[in-house]
Amino acid sequence: MSDVISPTMPKFDLAPRPDHVPEDRVIDFDYMNPELAGDDVYTALKRLHTGKDILWSPRNGGHWIAGRADDVRWIQENFDIFSHEETFVPRGTMRVVMPPLTVDPPLHARYRAVYNPFFTASRVQQMAIRARALTIELIERIKPRGECDFVHDFAHIMPVVMFFGIVDLPLDKREEFVEHAVGFVCASDQAGRDRNLAPMLAYLREVIDERYAHPGDDLFSKIAAWRDNPRFNGEDEIIGMALLIFLGGIDTVASLMSFVVWHLAEHPEHRRRLREEPDVIPRAAEEYIRRFGLSNTARLIKRDVERKGVTMKKDEMVMVFLGASAVDERAYPDPFNVDFDRVVAPYHNEPGHNTFGHGPHKCVGRPLARVELKIFLEEWLRLIPEFRLDPDHPPVSRMSNVNGVETLRLKWDV
Repeated sequence: MSDVISPTMPKFDLAPRPDHVPEDRVIDFDYMNPELAGDDVYTALKRLHTGKDILWSPRNGGHWIAGRADDVRWIQENFDIFSHEETFVPRGTMRVVMPPLTVDPPLHARYRAVYNPFFTASRVQQMAIRARALTIELIERIKPRGECDFVHDFAHIMPVVMFFGIVDLPLDKREEFVEHAVGFVCASDQAGRDRNLAPMLAYLREVIDERYAHPGDDLFSKIAAWRDNPRFNGEDEIIGMALLIFLGGIDTVASLMSFVVWHLAEHPEHRRRLREEPDVIPRAAEEYIRRFGLSNTARLIKRDVERKGVTMKKDEMVMVFLGASAVDERAYPDPFNVDFDRVVAPYHNEPGHNTFGHGPHKCVGRPLARVELKIFLEEWLRLIPEFRLDPDHPPVSRMSNVNGVETLRLKWDV
């Protein structure tokens, strides 16, 4: 293993290579502290495609790596082997159980049923009306300025406000919630995770108690009502259910929109086509979802399993990198290129990419995410058709459990 570890890298956090891990599978890759060297996170993730398909990293307690599209899909579907009980590395890092994400079938379905009614087609269509009005309002507010930090001025407002409507939270706490949620997702050590987790849990406990006493028609009220379910198994699962939707609602769509706008700022031909051919927008949105896979999550291996020449052992961890899957040339020719006419064969009646997952744990909020992105493309390109990156403030991306953009400064002529 010594030949793959830079002598300048600290050695204290490196796990020893297990005997069953071949030397040619070892890669020194720390997804919480990647060597971006000026590249965006997807260029860094593409490095996982050099050499063998399934790799092993000594970082973060030691874990397997799956970055090829077929391996990612295989792991997503085989939940009986690759458990969601642990979704962070090192094992034990996440101190809160978050049903249904961290619960496997068949128990998974009982928690999922609480969320499902809030993301039906009819509900999403109702939310789309509000999403469009909010999108127009925000864009018209920043348009006269001729510049913005897209992450701060739009991405961390529009989808977050939509989420707050689902759970009926006060908007005056938006910035505080975004700070803690992003801080938790991006923390590079346990102390950082715990520091941001504590205030979120404290607030959610207050909200759940209040919604239990005075229920409404919002999602947090339905989660609080789980206390009365005969399958109720303690307060931890209620708080975990609230935390899961809280984290998912605040950062993921914001990150997706930021990567999309970054790309559009550098590709005027894509902006022009979307304006001139609005019927292309639904396909474009799906292609952007394919191109910018966001999450990097772990699985706990429940039994020994062989795959592509290696044996992954029971109780080991494997990281699943959706961003690497997104740029796999075997699945998507010229994968870095955003091609609105790309034809990808559907998979089990779902689009042929892995971004929203497969199997029972696929993203419950995917209908709303699609609608929000489509509406954003329609309205932003109508109101601010020409824009560019601020040359004095280059974009900054990050890799963590959710890939994202730290800052994205834009300019346009007023």
